[in-house]
Amino acid sequence: MFRVFSDFDGTISTDDIGNVLFRRYAGEAAVEIVQRYLAGEITAPEYYLAECNAVKNLSRTDLHELVDQCSIDPSFKEFVELCRVHEVPLTILSDGFDVYVERFLAQHGLGHLRYFANHLDFVTEGSATRIVPSFPYTDSECPRCAHCKRNHLLTLSGDDDVLIYIGDGYSDRCPVRYADIVFAKRGLIRYCQEQNITYHEFRTFADVIVKMKQVFQEKRVKQRREAVHARRALFMEG
Repeated sequence: MFRVFSDFDGTISTDDIGNVLFRRYAGEAAVEIVQRYLAGEITAPEYYLAECNAVKNLSRTDLHELVDQCSIDPSFKEFVELCRVHEVPLTILSDGFDVYVERFLAQHGLGHLRYFANHLDFVTEGSATRIVPSFPYTDSECPRCAHCKRNHLLTLSGDDDVLIYIGDGYSDRCPVRYADIVFAKRGLIRYCQEQNITYHEFRTFADVIVKMKQVFQEKRVKQRREAVHARRALFMEG
């Protein structure tokens, strides 16, 4: 059985909504915090906590207005329909926040899609509203990402499933090691090249659709040997 997993920011949404959010409402402080994270000085949860603390006043309405200005990949809805026709489960895995992922999907008539993301609360204090993040899907042994996408990839699949992953950025580096078919763009391409991970380059979901139609027509699709070994090794570790 095929199972598709897709990143959200910069993949389904053409903008990285998280970056847009923090750059608009945290200003120069956001840039400095990003640099500290990329330098390995702070973990992903610490990075998000710092970014949210730098945002002094942001209401849910403000965030919704920002999200509504962001665009969707023009071919993503067609891709969703392709998965539906072939009865292929599609799961969105975001290292961003649920409140904007949910809003974005609903605005585009895709509120039925399953997704996992970090959580964001709005806390009103006097005349200001601050945002407070929490991370229900972290991995206790790995601080690189606030949301461990790899764990969803493995827990939502079986031994014989062919796992398809679509992404573009840092939080996608880990899960592609465990996927059988990888679609990559932007920085994820370089990582796949460095790690010798077979991938298909894409710019929009139109490119993914072309390749997936070919895959669905094949009588037998093999799992990627390196991905199978990586999954088995992880399970052996317990």
